Amino acid sequence: MINQEDFQLKPIHSENLKIVLQWRNSQRVKSFMYTDHQITWDEHCKWFESLKTDPLRETFLYYHKNLPLGLVNFTNINKENARCYWGFYIGEETAPKGSGTIMGILALDKIFNEVGMNKVCAEVIHTNSGSFRYHKKLGFIVEGRFVDHVWKDNQYLDVIPMALFKENWAKVRIELLTDLKGGT
Repeated sequence: MINQEDFQLKPIHSENLKIVLQWRNSQRVKSFMYTDHQITWDEHCKWFESLKTDPLRETFLYYHKNLPLGLVNFTNINKENARCYWGFYIGEETAPKGSGTIMGILALDKIFNEVGMNKVCAEVIHTNSGSFRYHKKLGFIVEGRFVDHVWKDNQYLDVIPMALFKENWAKVRIELLTDLKGGT
């Protein structure tokens, strides 16, 4: 059985840059991102520097027993309206089963309870059925459809805007934790 205590989110640091670049450039991660070009080291370092100076963004690495597994990024943090966007990925292919669910729980607990957001927004490329199912599992609702919103693989793809509200998260969280413990 998976132990939630073995997982944590920590702010990203410069010593994490090499592994994060490997993840960002891996086919399994970039195939579902808005941008899918090969990211250079210089471009990656500029991205990291921008994280340190952008008050509207918080970026975390996700760990299992001190081994980095993935990344969670909150952007467009709007404290006045208590709303933000998020993005994430599990970079390590050998991540334990259930890691994605725990990552979502930790990240959403942080943004709702520590940062004080009321709404977390997501944009899911319509061909990414895994991400769509994941968001539904976490309690996100569909808010519409952006038709021909992204150019990828020589075609326009639709994007599905989704949202999770703090009030709904409190309910879904309990169900997810119960499922992780084997329904007990």
